[in-house]
Amino acid sequence: MTAPLPLEGTIVLDVSRMLPGAVLVRTLVDLGARVIKIEDPHSGDPMRVTPPVVGGIGAGFLAFFRGVESVALDLKSPAGSAALRRLVRHADVLVESFRPGTLERWDLGYGRLASLNPGLVFVSLTSFGTDGPEASRIGHDLNFTAATGLLSELPAGELPRVQVADVSAGLLAASSTLAALLLRVRTGRGVHVDQPLVSGPLPFLTWAFAELGAGGGGVLDGLLAGKCPSYRTYRCGDGARVALGALEPKFWVALCEMAGLPDHAADGLDTGAAGADAAGRLAAVFGTRPRAEWLDLAEALGIPLTPVNDVPAAREELASRMERTSLPGGGVLATPAAFLGLPGLRRPHAPAPALGADTSRVLHEMGFSVEEIAAVAG
Repeated sequence: MTAPLPLEGTIVLDVSRMLPGAVLVRTLVDLGARVIKIEDPHSGDPMRVTPPVVGGIGAGFLAFFRGVESVALDLKSPAGSAALRRLVRHADVLVESFRPGTLERWDLGYGRLASLNPGLVFVSLTSFGTDGPEASRIGHDLNFTAATGLLSELPAGELPRVQVADVSAGLLAASSTLAALLLRVRTGRGVHVDQPLVSGPLPFLTWAFAELGAGGGGVLDGLLAGKCPSYRTYRCGDGARVALGALEPKFWVALCEMAGLPDHAADGLDTGAAGADAAGRLAAVFGTRPRAEWLDLAEALGIPLTPVNDVPAAREELASRMERTSLPGGGVLATPAAFLGLPGLRRPHAPAPALGADTSRVLHEMGFSVEEIAAVAG
């Protein structure tokens, strides 16, 4: 018998758009929640049409919204907003990403919805928060990584090819949502979770801010700047690169012995001339063999040496951590399985739905008459 999942029986209404909400609700789906995605009937979530498009649906939408139901409602219309207020009476969580004040104009703000369902956990994914002097500001992932200082820590002029702020904020929002549900068990009441996207990069920068306050000169300026020979990348004889993480002395000593550099056994964490000399000599040694040979030697000695993979190679190496999602018209999309480590989370999901595919069924289940469904569905 399959063990129950933590959020089984939990109903989540997702009126958010784009990646932060997608990361959050995918996590809640993995934990067993029922997620009903409320989408504009004319366009749906922009992720639906974000390239590459497979069978008429964006690949990102297919990856993040498997196991979700889609209900098409025009929240700007009186009928659509009234329908959402009725749905909220059945919900445990609502996720939104509109600019502050937008839902209030449609009579769908937290105060209004909490009056209908005092136990509702209302999650806002805004740019800079729902109140305060920056509440009206808008932005995207690049703005948040730039504003927090994270972008300055990347190679000059390069943009990150992953959406750090959006993904991290979505994961933080998942933690906040779970905490809010736990708090509701204790108090009987829901809360308004305000998870601004600008908070996404902050966990990555906490150490940097601490070092700055202490005068600098720590791991950011040494170890993480590539100045330690034991913690950096090297190019092998075939041009492929490896990443070395031999921070502990036993690993560095073993590597030095393997590379024929025993005189550098004490220089693994040196950021000065000795460390630079060790790195140079080690780079020359790595250049004498192809990567596969170095990886085999390191594995035999238990040294933390890994390939620097591109995404296609990483997908192959991490095949056991992938899930297969059916594509419209046939084929399979391989993407990372459940991100969390709780037992039992890896299970099959229904493919991501077509826009509004579940509107009539869900509304009927929630008590709407045939006539009401026809009026709402237009």
